[in-house]
Amino acid sequence: MRQPASRLLMTRAFSALLSAAICLIVCSCSMIKSIIPDSMPKLPKIPLPSLPSRNTVAKLVPGMSEKDKVNAEDPDIPFNSRGTVGYGHTIRLEVYEGTRSPDRIFRGIEMINTEGNLTLGKVGTAHIGGLRLPQAAEAIATVFRLAGRNTREITVQIISVENVPVVFLNGDVQEPEFIPVFKNMSVKQAVTVTGGRKAGSTSRGVYISRQGQRHFFTSLEAANSKWDPQAGDIITLSPDI
Repeated sequence: MRQPASRLLMTRAFSALLSAAICLIVCSCSMIKSIIPDSMPKLPKIPLPSLPSRNTVAKLVPGMSEKDKVNAEDPDIPFNSRGTVGYGHTIRLEVYEGTRSPDRIFRGIEMINTEGNLTLGKVGTAHIGGLRLPQAAEAIATVFRLAGRNTREITVQIISVENVPVVFLNGDVQEPEFIPVFKNMSVKQAVTVTGGRKAGSTSRGVYISRQGQRHFFTSLEAANSKWDPQAGDIITLSPDI
């Protein structure tokens, strides 16, 4: 059966349009391929930064736990070296008696309890909740003096708090304070962080205590060139030398 002439013409027109559309698509693909090469260069892989080791303090103090934790229930509490300490803050410390031939009389990692107390083994308990670290160190020293350790000087060396290694600066400074240890820190940089000596001071001598033993330097420059600070050090700017 023959189709009407009008329908035949419409069918032929549709076929022509379909062929033109297919041709256009094929040509477009060919143009795209000519512009964009088959093998696109791969984007370089960006390496992720390596996280700092969590046992930095442990490396500085061999023989002690790598984390400032007393047990699994010990909470992680934010710590600011210029703020106060309180419940949950865990302190790594050593206590020495004497300075020329010091004896270590205490070493431990202790957490401040809900009452603000820090247990120091069988020696006693120091109430340090709400205190800044300089005052806390003195309160700890007082506990040892009251326990009969009063014939020789007591040195409390706080090594870290909540896995933050610190050094202590005191003496002829603007204000005694603990500061966090930072990479490649020098004695001069540590002193600069605290604001340097008191205004008008003419003294130059520097003492640095490590493991209870005190070392003397005639100037900050001498200490800076001969000493690399580490966690637990006490840098004392002499007020009279």
